[in-house]
Amino acid sequence: MSHPDFRKRVATRFDAAAARYDAHSGVQQHAAAHLAGLIATASLPPRPRVLEIGCGTGHLTQRLTWHLPGAIIFATDIAPAMLAACRERLCEDWCVAFSAMDGTQPAVAGSFDLVCANLAIQWFENLPAVLATYTRLLAPGGMLAVSLLGTRTFREWQDAHARRGLVAGTLAMPTTQQCRAAFPADGRLQLTTEIRIDQPPTALDFLRSLRAIGADTPTPGHTPLSATRLRRVLSELGKSPTITYELMYARWQRREEPPIPEAPRTT
Repeated sequence: MSHPDFRKRVATRFDAAAARYDAHSGVQQHAAAHLAGLIATASLPPRPRVLEIGCGTGHLTQRLTWHLPGAIIFATDIAPAMLAACRERLCEDWCVAFSAMDGTQPAVAGSFDLVCANLAIQWFENLPAVLATYTRLLAPGGMLAVSLLGTRTFREWQDAHARRGLVAGTLAMPTTQQCRAAFPADGRLQLTTEIRIDQPPTALDFLRSLRAIGADTPTPGHTPLSATRLRRVLSELGKSPTITYELMYARWQRREEPPIPEAPRTT
């Protein structure tokens, strides 16, 4: 998400979807629960400082308060309405601070024991640069923990376009290999993948669900389909479609520097 106009369109659509996001974000809630579980098994300080990128309405944020009691959490999102919904969800938790922020340019001070993001960083165009920025925000021994969508996500939608000689406007998601390569080499990376199948009642319901959560911003330069072409693609998808989500979960920690050997003693 490097182009300013594109970032603005993404923020606008997520803002508009904040009120109905929770009712249509089953995949996001599932990923948040899984990611929170991975974070809970990590070795973190008793009162860790946590930076969350793209908190949305707070699915991961709330779970962090459950799994990391005493944590100081900085919840951020590019969409002010999403941030407001997260604040409302966690209104009684004084350990959570909120800030509207572009996740590609984190305007924060200090170092963090945990930087995390749930299904947010796939929106960022230059993933290696963004991940390198996040790792520089970590305190010694700190951890970066993220979930993101992989390249097999929405493959049925893309195939339906291809059969009509068209190209879908969905964002290009990374492969597992590209995801691994995007993390800095000076750390230990644990990466797992999960395939989740959604079954919307109709092809049109699939599109409506993306719009309902604000995730329907097309890739930059994509020309929207005409009504006729859209009907043809929906027909290709079928009356009772299945939609694939490839979920990737990553935990990264910088390798400890080897101890400097002592100089030999002389007598």
